[in-house]
Amino acid sequence: MKRRILIAIVLVLLLALFVPILAARAGEPPFAEAPAQQEQQGQPPVINGHGTGYIPPPMDSSHLTGQTAPTGYFGQPPSWDWRTSGNVTPVKNQGSCGSCWAFAAIGNIESKMLIDIPYTCNFSENNVKECNYQRLNGLGVDCANGGNYFVAANLLSQKGTVLASCDPYVDSDTSCTSSCTYQKTLLDWRIICGNVVPSTNTLKTYIQTYGPVFTTMYAGFSGFSTYNGTSTLYYTGTEAPNHAVLIVGWDNSLVHTGGTGGWIVKNSWGTNWGGTCGYGTERGYFTIAYGSASIGMNSSFIYRWQDYDSNGGIMYYDDCGATNAWGGGTTTCWGLCKFTPSSNTYVKQVEFWTLDITTDIDVYIYDSFDGSTLSNLLASKLNNSFSEAGYHSVTLDSPQAVTSGNDIFAVVKFTNSSYVYPVVSDYLGPNVTGCTYISLTGANGSWTDLGAYAAEDVAIRLRTSGYPSSLFSLASYSDLTHTTACDNFTDYSTQHIAYMYATNVTPSHNYRVVYYDGINNKVDTQSTTSGASGNVSSQHTFDSVYDTAGTWHAIICEATYTAPSTYSSSWPCILTSDTFTVQSSAIPEFPTVWAVIVALALSAGVYLWLRRRMSPVPA
Repeated sequence: MKRRILIAIVLVLLLALFVPILAARAGEPPFAEAPAQQEQQGQPPVINGHGTGYIPPPMDSSHLTGQTAPTGYFGQPPSWDWRTSGNVTPVKNQGSCGSCWAFAAIGNIESKMLIDIPYTCNFSENNVKECNYQRLNGLGVDCANGGNYFVAANLLSQKGTVLASCDPYVDSDTSCTSSCTYQKTLLDWRIICGNVVPSTNTLKTYIQTYGPVFTTMYAGFSGFSTYNGTSTLYYTGTEAPNHAVLIVGWDNSLVHTGGTGGWIVKNSWGTNWGGTCGYGTERGYFTIAYGSASIGMNSSFIYRWQDYDSNGGIMYYDDCGATNAWGGGTTTCWGLCKFTPSSNTYVKQVEFWTLDITTDIDVYIYDSFDGSTLSNLLASKLNNSFSEAGYHSVTLDSPQAVTSGNDIFAVVKFTNSSYVYPVVSDYLGPNVTGCTYISLTGANGSWTDLGAYAAEDVAIRLRTSGYPSSLFSLASYSDLTHTTACDNFTDYSTQHIAYMYATNVTPSHNYRVVYYDGINNKVDTQSTTSGASGNVSSQHTFDSVYDTAGTWHAIICEATYTAPSTYSSSWPCILTSDTFTVQSSAIPEFPTVWAVIVALALSAGVYLWLRRRMSPVPA
């Protein structure tokens, strides 16, 4: 009898212990985390003294197959080589260190600078390999263990590139040089595909549209380490990639064991390896058959950047960037981050990671959140979408002023195309509680503290600047008797001038103002210096020979940049811009011009006739 009583007491105690736990679990929201990537076996190899170094990111990315491609090209040429237009920087040498990922990423960014500005640069791979968060905190990114573009994109979005002259490359693990001046900051990085080889045409279209592309391959097959450029490589093995390189072009006529057609690729094993592969005298390149050695997996590229803003900053909790993702069984989920500005500043952009094509991204900034209810909406930018996964930036329509010590709350609604883990998080870095939240609906009362729930941080960021965004707008048109603000230029007299101004730019700084006419041709470039209050003024006098009526664009950029000859809103060096309509009557008509020419011709004729009449007659 005593034994039964003892057993009953034990059962009651066990029930008392586990029932609250089970009840608590039953009340938890149905969040699920993304599948992990299969871990790479062993360290990236050193092959014949040459380092490799690619390791996959923690998250599974097999759903990214290169299922979309840029539009606008009606066909691809049989060959393409970005070297022929001067948009590839010199070959470098990683030595035996597993830093190929840093070289391929920097090579991609350097080519982007040449294409966009153009700007010849030599950025530091050493800074990327030594100053990223994982390396600084002993989380496995070093010469022996390698890295990937996620690591590079995380560092370059938080800080920026530095010049190699300030932090030269060292073929071993060394300390981070933190004293260099940052040059360019990454704002948008696009993933073409994960651990899947995309279609050849898809990859060609990305290369043709955006420039050389970071990609990965398996470098351990026979013949690669001793390659001399006299043939096109072909390998049918399916081993996982261990090396990152830069595809700079293709040639459908390349002959190899498996047929014809292959990629032109820049390696980081120096100029004593490889060949010239059809262009110039610099070695260090190789050609390889489409799809061979898993080349094409994990392809990505920098899409958008800005000059480093020494007056700005970025607020975030995802120290290691994108290392995990969460969802609730559907393609939509919400994320929230609480930030406390350390100074009075302006929020210009909301930034975040995505692991899928997104069909809708809505961003909000609130002034108040009590852990359950959001209130006092300060700013929003709705109906954004991105054709590729990666790191993205949404610019607010107007910069949001924030105050030192006053909490603000960044909220993002993520809707993916198919992947059911829309909110990206970081589990590697130190986590916080009471600062980052997730929700299935975004409704009041639906938020869960991800730090308390899973010891992870939501990967949403706010980029700030000490100066609000520039406002560049039409001031007025001018004629002999009118000075009136308007949105359209019309002809009231014989003087036809557009006055433009910019406000809130960096004081006492050199800029360029560029005008594009109604058919998007560049018709005027002016150098100017902003005043002490941060204002820039400019004017353009319409010209009947060079100017065309229609929708005009005026842009402002740094004085060191050369604007393209044709207007493009995607040119990343535009600090701010404005459009305005120019009526044909605002431009001096050709008959007026011809009348002047005829008058000049008649005057010249009369002068010559009088001169001849007055000349002495020869004896």
